[in-house]
Amino acid sequence: MIMAALLWTLFTTATIRAAGCGQMKPDATDAVAATPVNHKVVLENDLVRVLDVTVPLHSEEPPHTHFWPSVFFEQTSGPPVQLEEPWKTVNIKWSESGPVKGYTRSEHYRHNLLIELKNVDCQPVAAPSLPATDAVTIHDSNISVVLENAYVRVLSVRVPPHEKDPWHTHTWPAVVVHFRKPPSRRLTPDGKKVPQEEMKDMRVTFDPSSQPLHSIENLGGVMNQAYRIELKPTSKVVVASPAR
Repeated sequence: MIMAALLWTLFTTATIRAAGCGQMKPDATDAVAATPVNHKVVLENDLVRVLDVTVPLHSEEPPHTHFWPSVFFEQTSGPPVQLEEPWKTVNIKWSESGPVKGYTRSEHYRHNLLIELKNVDCQPVAAPSLPATDAVTIHDSNISVVLENAYVRVLSVRVPPHEKDPWHTHTWPAVVVHFRKPPSRRLTPDGKKVPQEEMKDMRVTFDPSSQPLHSIENLGGVMNQAYRIELKPTSKVVVASPAR
């Protein structure tokens, strides 16, 4: 086990140095290539790759590799809720990159969402001062940080039924995850009200830049819950051992 970990570290470091900052190229052991039945790409660009991962009960998952670390959403709803109301409860954590043994016979149904970060081999930039309107700076009880490190900040944003969240901005680009969404509308300071349709299934989108001042009004009868996986700025300087 120790030798395997050492070889993986040496391989990863060599790959980073050869490819350059943010240029790591997965090989045939990559999760999507090695286990396409279990790993589905739902969004990908130069910064992130988002995987919807399922391992049915008593099924096999071949050994594979996750080349990039990720923000890991683990569906924790028990049966039969996990199938009838997927993502009703989740556990969110940081998952390191590396090899995965897989399963010869999974002892329970597994459903995960992985937001893989492609630039964690780049030196993080010292975070700039956040504006007074930033979603976290305003200190609203319905906006909370559920995970944060040098490369990412994950926000839980909740708007109760028939309420509005306070006026705020978002400083960094982000992957935005809704597992369901009631009808709502986006309000802007110029008085515009942009309707947003109801979504009963998971939706993953990407905000490529900061978001100006706005508020979301929940027009439905259930909580409007969103997760923003915000990408902090990085430099072009290569780091041999990415920050954990």
